[in-house]
Amino acid sequence: MDDVTAAYPKAPAFAAHFTDPLYDDLADEFAPFGSDEGADMLADWVHGPEDLTAASTYRDVLSAFTDDVEALVMEAHAGAMDLAAVVLGGCFTLLRLTGRIDPEGRRVLLDTLDVMEREYGAEQFRTMRRDVLALRG
Repeated sequence: MDDVTAAYPKAPAFAAHFTDPLYDDLADEFAPFGSDEGADMLADWVHGPEDLTAASTYRDVLSAFTDDVEALVMEAHAGAMDLAAVVLGGCFTLLRLTGRIDPEGRRVLLDTLDVMEREYGAEQFRTMRRDVLALRG
């Protein structure tokens, strides 16, 4: 397993809540940062985490990838798995670096996890869904 712990910071709230090893795994294609899309999203934002504040949203993170976040999410939820990996990576980048996610981002993330779990049937998506649902605040 390639580990992102040393290279990429975690907000204390993220570190306390998202404790499964999959959140630090760069080798597992189904981990938030294991896909090329998720790893790239985190790497892009880790160089400018000061741009993310308590008011930042998932749209702020994904807008670095596209000018049309809504279309990206619609295509991801329609089954474009490479775009679903972008949404997953973006939402978890926000969570990892700030320790929080906005209500719309939470809904989009849960819907994305559902789409990916239906496509791949991997336990990792159920783990992430459970952890996001248990997140308070």
